[in-house]
Amino acid sequence: MFGQLKGMGEQFQMMQKMMQDENFRAFISNPKIQALFQDPEFKEVAKTRDFSRILAHARFAELMRDPEIASLVAKLNPQKFMQK
Repeated sequence: MFGQLKGMGEQFQMMQKMMQDENFRAFISNPKIQALFQDPEFKEVAKTRDFSRILAHARFAELMRDPEIASLVAKLNPQKFMQK
């Protein structure tokens, strides 16, 4: 039980860090990304938290080839969010 709570706490902290980053906010607020998050099929894949499945999802992969989205992704620094 406590392990699950710890994991939830760590996820919450990482989400807080991400939301403070202007590049992440620009990425997440992009209308194309918002539309992806509304896709029921993608939502189910995202719930698994299996990054290989998320990356392999057809709509996600298509967006990553979009120059506008690729530019936003290039500005993200995942290591910054993982630091404690």
